[in-house]
Amino acid sequence: MKIKIHKIQKKLFLIVFSLFSFSSIFAQVNNTKIKDGTVSTGAEKAKAGAIFELESNNKGMLTSRLTTAQRDAIPPANLTDGLLLYNLTTGCFDYWSQIQNIWLSICGTLPPAIFDISLTQCTQVAASGNFKQGVSLNLSNYLSIPVTVTQPGVYSVSATTTNGYYFNTNGTFPSAGSYILNLPGTGTPNNGYTIGDPGDPVNISLNGVDSSCVPNIFVEKASVDFVINCGSISPLGDYFIGIPLTSSNKITLTVNPTTIGFWSMTTNTVNGYSFSGTGTFNNTTPNQSVELLGTGTPVASGTNSFNLSSNASTTATGSCTGIPVTVSTVAYTIDCATATQNGVYMQDVALSASNTITLPINVTATGQTTITTTTANGISFTSGLVNLSTLGLQNVTLTGTGMPSSAGTTILTVSGAPGASATCSLNVTIAPQPVTYTTNCAGITTSGSYAPGIAMTATNTMTVPVNVTYVGAYTITTNSVNGVSFAATGTFTATGAQNVVMTATGTPVSGGIFSYAVSANSTNGATACNKSITFIFRTMRILGLGGGVYQPGSSGAANSSRAILASTANFSATGTFPVQGITIFDGAYSYGTALRNLINTNNIDIVVIGYNYTPDAATITVLNNFVKNKKGVLIHSQENDAANVVNLVNTICGSTTVAIASTGTTYTNPILNISDSILEGPFGDIKGFNLGSDVNISYYATGLPANVTSLSTQNGNATRIFSFKHTTLGYIYVGDSGWTAGDATNAATTIYPAKMSSTGLPLTKAYDSGITVYNSIMYANTMAWAIKYVQANINSAYVIP
Repeated sequence: MKIKIHKIQKKLFLIVFSLFSFSSIFAQVNNTKIKDGTVSTGAEKAKAGAIFELESNNKGMLTSRLTTAQRDAIPPANLTDGLLLYNLTTGCFDYWSQIQNIWLSICGTLPPAIFDISLTQCTQVAASGNFKQGVSLNLSNYLSIPVTVTQPGVYSVSATTTNGYYFNTNGTFPSAGSYILNLPGTGTPNNGYTIGDPGDPVNISLNGVDSSCVPNIFVEKASVDFVINCGSISPLGDYFIGIPLTSSNKITLTVNPTTIGFWSMTTNTVNGYSFSGTGTFNNTTPNQSVELLGTGTPVASGTNSFNLSSNASTTATGSCTGIPVTVSTVAYTIDCATATQNGVYMQDVALSASNTITLPINVTATGQTTITTTTANGISFTSGLVNLSTLGLQNVTLTGTGMPSSAGTTILTVSGAPGASATCSLNVTIAPQPVTYTTNCAGITTSGSYAPGIAMTATNTMTVPVNVTYVGAYTITTNSVNGVSFAATGTFTATGAQNVVMTATGTPVSGGIFSYAVSANSTNGATACNKSITFIFRTMRILGLGGGVYQPGSSGAANSSRAILASTANFSATGTFPVQGITIFDGAYSYGTALRNLINTNNIDIVVIGYNYTPDAATITVLNNFVKNKKGVLIHSQENDAANVVNLVNTICGSTTVAIASTGTTYTNPILNISDSILEGPFGDIKGFNLGSDVNISYYATGLPANVTSLSTQNGNATRIFSFKHTTLGYIYVGDSGWTAGDATNAATTIYPAKMSSTGLPLTKAYDSGITVYNSIMYANTMAWAIKYVQANINSAYVIP
């Protein structure tokens, strides 16, 4: 019976897969697709043309799995056309073909047949034809094998020997039953046997499965005789461990035939290899050359001794013993110059499996060896036992162990045993540990003065004690707070305790206590530190000249000239203007030398001239020196002795054009609408408002030089300047000695223009002609400007001569 399988039937399993999985779904409007968790896309329909689709990145679909016996036990009534299963016996998918009334396999036209050789059948296996040593098999040489088929299908049968010939056939069993298979022979028997020997065992394979039936075939021994010249035997070629012998590996010898015919020579197997050869002597010419080819793979080095046997009728002359063949001992050269360092190498970090050296070598003889390095700087490398199984250039990986104790170049000597021709030097580069240090937060100190608006200089530093574990480049910084930050960079060249000095940059925005976070680039995560800095002006020393309530030294505690300065709400560490304190001295009517001594002895920062103080020439010299050389601040309030006012102003301003005059009683002095630190001070913005004069006369200036800034005019006359200040020096002039006079209760509109609260806070005051004057605020702003100027500029060490 001939079975035909249409191509379309081979594709049936695709449809069956879908239908089988879809059997639990009844009426569906749309086709269906199922995904598992390995597919991240959203829900979709099945591909067009498919009623059902599965999608996964790592899973398949399982059908029923049956043995052939289980498959054949399915009742005929249940054999539906296209029924699909996986056959565990044959390892194929099977499906039932209704048309052909048979199970078909997707592996082929039919599933592999199941058949065997019974014990009885094994005795019936027979070889046909003559089998003779050295004579090739022909059509008459075949092997008959009876078999019993339990499942029809394709078959492949082979019968092999180790004597140079074999049998095979294949085909299809159309049905179960008994068959006799005739396997044609191929090849040439190399060896023959004497009468009584069983012959060659024949190993039979049925569809790749070895049969227990092993018959024998007798091969007639050739009638040949010869004498081997054992002394002529010479091995050729190179012999290496683990490298299979090739055509260059052979033994040559000479033979004297005495009886012509097929000859066969072979050695025993030693160290995994042997030599053999066959041929035919056609004449008895002496000293005929013969080559025996080597086969196998040497497994060890050294000299091997072989014995040679043959099919010569005279055994004594057809054999030899003690044939030496040498397998080379492992040998190679090492190339350190082009070795490659792999992995990360760092001081005090233990090497791991990733720390390797790729070492080029040139193998001249194969075998096993171990390549190692010396130990230096706490590290070494080894290949372990490696098998050099090929000749020529190749790489060996050496794996490192240990922990390098220092950075830099470590020199190692590489050697190999056995086999290395020489040693060589290998350089391994060890990276230094990144800088590592701890910070002593409690020991951080600061230097310099820190006051609002005063730019940081080289004297403003923060010193951080550190303990260095690993040297290297360091960076220690702070965040920027209140407009100021600290930073230091450098390189630690030694370990142990030391100090890092950070320098401040920036200009403080305001006063108060600000915390700075100190961060460092130490790899061990240096301790996070915080250091607080108080931004405050130092204690200021103020000298008042004149008398009465018009200057802070002689003024009473309830009067504005002193009370505004004394109020901690105005001037203190926590006041509107942060200053450590204010110390007030009363200089009264000290002139010349007496004034100089007061300034030098008390290290005065600010001088305030009040009512009825008239500087003479000697005093002007002292004040000029105070402003220009000591860099103190002079607040000059004067409304009498115009000549000396002119002299003082011109001396400090370095001019000759200033004139001072008075128009009598004037109460309104408009403030210019300009940007200035006094007019826009911490106690209020007074641009465009008014200053008031105290009682009777007030002075105004004309002819002012370019190095002064006008602050207010007299009576709104732009040419008459009531108040001005120097643009670079600490000097301000106000044309009324009583402009700071006032208290908390006086409500008069022509006197005491500097009003304050009961606690000394500067206030505005309703004044003459219904205007509001800002004298107290101007006074507080002026003092804040003076303190800031002094903090940044004064030369405290300077002594007025």
